[in-house]
Amino acid sequence: MFLTSRSRGQTLPIWSLGIAAALVLAFAAMQYGEVLRWQVRAQNAADAAASAALSAQTQTWNQQLSLVYAAAVEEWRIRHLLSGLQAAAYNDNGCTGSGCSAAFDQLKREYLRAVARYTTDVQLINRTSQYTQAQATADARALVQQLQQHCGQANGGDCGFTYNVVRVQARSPLNDVEQDGGAWVINNPGTPATVKTDYVPMQLEIVTCAKVAPIVPSFLNFQPPTFTAIGRAAATSAMVTQEWLQPGFQVNPRTGQAFQPVEQYAPGTNPSGPNGWNWFAINFGGNPATAFPKWDAYAERVGGPEFSAVTGWWNTVPIKPFAGQLDTGALACSTS
Repeated sequence: MFLTSRSRGQTLPIWSLGIAAALVLAFAAMQYGEVLRWQVRAQNAADAAASAALSAQTQTWNQQLSLVYAAAVEEWRIRHLLSGLQAAAYNDNGCTGSGCSAAFDQLKREYLRAVARYTTDVQLINRTSQYTQAQATADARALVQQLQQHCGQANGGDCGFTYNVVRVQARSPLNDVEQDGGAWVINNPGTPATVKTDYVPMQLEIVTCAKVAPIVPSFLNFQPPTFTAIGRAAATSAMVTQEWLQPGFQVNPRTGQAFQPVEQYAPGTNPSGPNGWNWFAINFGGNPATAFPKWDAYAERVGGPEFSAVTGWWNTVPIKPFAGQLDTGALACSTS
């Protein structure tokens, strides 16, 4: 059968409908990609804000730990300097005559320097230890406000979003930590800790929100709706490293030899890793730790006189949002 000119003209509406359908599909694909882009951007902004918001608390606690450790080193030094001063004053066999007097004068100078450093450490500890839970909460909210105010800058957030602090609260429950002259034990066994309010880690939840206009305001008499991009994230303060430090195992300035050996995984009676190593603790300087995976706990036995300190480093870590169902109508959203 041969096509007439009239039948050939009937293909024009079909081509028109096909082109319109292709345009609609292309627009839908572009709009879907735009939604995904804004959603990823919203989540990234919320994650970054949640991690940064509690930095004031973690930095304050890191300062406290550093100062306590520095003060402990000075206490150790002062104790031994006093022993040396007493020995020199009584003409110990290690010195005779004028040698004892010279040793006494040198030890006295070092003792006074150590006392001055120790006094400074204690004053700084007193200053940093006044940080309260109310201050941590206020600082967290203030840091989020700074992200909003300085958006687009190096210390700011994403200008496309409004930052909402949904909730700031203390974290619970916490594990118990016990220490005496013979050992220190974490979570013994599964006992909740009772901690002074100002030393309870905080947790925070943030929501970023933006109302985003469609790529094409209208298409073929169709008005696409404005969509809302929401990012939701939470974080908490946590000690991300826990260390048993022994200053006596550091470097001897006279010999240049390292007193502290390379950190090794501590062997335990209940190893949970390959080669019989206990992955719950790191051995700093020779004290073997014993792990108790059943209770998620481990103990460190002190076998003799030593100077050691249990310390660590605080940072913010992401956690699952905890504020429950969001009231999206109560969120502040920027318009983009």
